[in-house]
Amino acid sequence: MEINKTYNVLNWGPCVMKIQITDEFHKLLISEAEASKIKSQSVVNKLAGIIKEEYSFRDKNLLMPYMAEYISIYDETRRRWSNTESAQTPKYSIQEMWVNYQKQHEFNPPHDHSDTLSFVIYLKIPKEITQEQKDYKGRSCGPGGVIFLYGEGTRQAITYQAVIPQDKDMWIFPAWVKHFVAPFKSNVTRVSVSGNITDTIPIASLQHGMTVEKIKSKNGLK
Repeated sequence: MEINKTYNVLNWGPCVMKIQITDEFHKLLISEAEASKIKSQSVVNKLAGIIKEEYSFRDKNLLMPYMAEYISIYDETRRRWSNTESAQTPKYSIQEMWVNYQKQHEFNPPHDHSDTLSFVIYLKIPKEITQEQKDYKGRSCGPGGVIFLYGEGTRQAITYQAVIPQDKDMWIFPAWVKHFVAPFKSNVTRVSVSGNITDTIPIASLQHGMTVEKIKSKNGLK
């Protein structure tokens, strides 16, 4: 699979990376998101968002070969960012992956995620939201935008980063980085995919009689 390895990193504290996913992966995510929606695998009761339609993917293993490429790029970027070389490359595993169908006036309040890394992929940003952004006169992230938060300080310190999402953008960042999603006024649906990634074997995977090899295999670890 040929992917575009060009990426951008926000200029501040944590390593927050943006990269564009391929058309092939984009189409697969849209297809699987709709299939998961039909199965009504709602995860609204587990998430922070004021969003009525959020569904867990029916089979995240189908998406793993694509995700592995982007996670690998992030890991290399993170090591360059921090100017460190680890003794061995971490073995990552996707713990959770869900699709968000954000509608008019819905939003995500400031929150962070569990595990090691988190990500968000934008599948559909309607042109009406893009127009709202163009018409917006304020200094925040604007309608449908995202703000990443980090640290405290004076106005001379960079404590937040405003992001205007576009189709096929993928952001990967440490799970502890707080962020929020602004509402929009247009009567449209903004579609994104979110998820959490671990670099350890989850305690929930430990079952009586399971060997280390079986536990690693179950969680996509090597």
